[in-house]
Amino acid sequence: MVQVFYQRGPAPAHNGIWYTHRDMRQHRVLRFLIIAFAAGAFIGLVGGLAFGGSKNPGSSTPTTQARSSNSGSATSSTAPTASSGPMTVERARTIGANEMGEVPVLMYHLFGPQAATYTRTPQDFRSDIALLKSEGFYPITVRDLASGNIDIPAGKSPVVLTFDDSSMGQYKILDDGTLDPDSAVGIMRQAVKAGGWADRATFFPLLDVDVAERVLWGQPDKAKEKLKNLIQWGYEVGSHTVTHLDLKKASVQEAAKQLQQSQATLEDMIGSGYKLTSLSVPYGDYPANDSLIASGQYQGKSYAYSAAVEVAGGPSLSPFSGKFRPLHITRITATGNALKNAIDNFKKHPLLRYISDGDPTTVSAPKTLPAELGTVSSDLGRPVIRY
Repeated sequence: MVQVFYQRGPAPAHNGIWYTHRDMRQHRVLRFLIIAFAAGAFIGLVGGLAFGGSKNPGSSTPTTQARSSNSGSATSSTAPTASSGPMTVERARTIGANEMGEVPVLMYHLFGPQAATYTRTPQDFRSDIALLKSEGFYPITVRDLASGNIDIPAGKSPVVLTFDDSSMGQYKILDDGTLDPDSAVGIMRQAVKAGGWADRATFFPLLDVDVAERVLWGQPDKAKEKLKNLIQWGYEVGSHTVTHLDLKKASVQEAAKQLQQSQATLEDMIGSGYKLTSLSVPYGDYPANDSLIASGQYQGKSYAYSAAVEVAGGPSLSPFSGKFRPLHITRITATGNALKNAIDNFKKHPLLRYISDGDPTTVSAPKTLPAELGTVSSDLGRPVIRY
């Protein structure tokens, strides 16, 4: 801050002659101008601190920070942080934030040289990520979506990449110990190194099925290593039951058994206190009552899930919508032009798209929204900014 010092008392003499009244007036005017300048500088400095000092109030700079991912084990990854200063109506409007918008949750299964309904080629998957990057999307996990912990740069839109059935094409370690660059994990890690992307996705592995290559990514001697790596890098691991069980047809006892055992087995293999909270419902066939998924016991051992994904239904509602159901998160099968079509629909109907305000502690959205998005939930426990 500029500090101005001046002498009080009668006007001083110069060469033994006292200033005239005119000189005194000039001196007072000069002193007033200096004080006014200092006050203006001080106000400008305070204003700059209060509003972030940036020409783009919605800008957000990624930083490297330690994260627990709500898992009990700290990981280090590149993650965005909110812009400095509190979120305001004007900042939200400038960003064009709409955190009541829809979130695409993409479903992947197999990866191979020939594309099919449930098979994506490595090149197609690279194109998917390139398209998402170019269209302003940024990855999060199912856990993040269900909990509303959507911490991405301002102006970006969240997308969730999910992987069912743990085929080897999703995650393969080569004979020399390196990551297969054409596996889904290899491609995502390359995208992170290129910038504008993060190690965020959710995997739903199987533990006991007839196809050996779909049991924990088909390399039994490396199963624990793969699980630990995924969590360390920042990805999420969830349950797909033990045997890809049809929960709609299974007995309550068998369903509870597989929901408990799959959760406990994976948590034990990962270690470090990791807590598994998400479920991919096989075939999208739910049991008669959602309470069976939410929590239960088998032989005195408890389990609980706070999120579950379906196999279809289109983009997910925002977790801040009163219509959002965390045990019924809808997905898009990533096949053919499905992803492009979903993005094109957002372009035709921009108010349907989730756009982050860059501050994970607030929820910002326009006052007028399409009816299909629902209304803002009344129990979010965080400030809501409407503009």
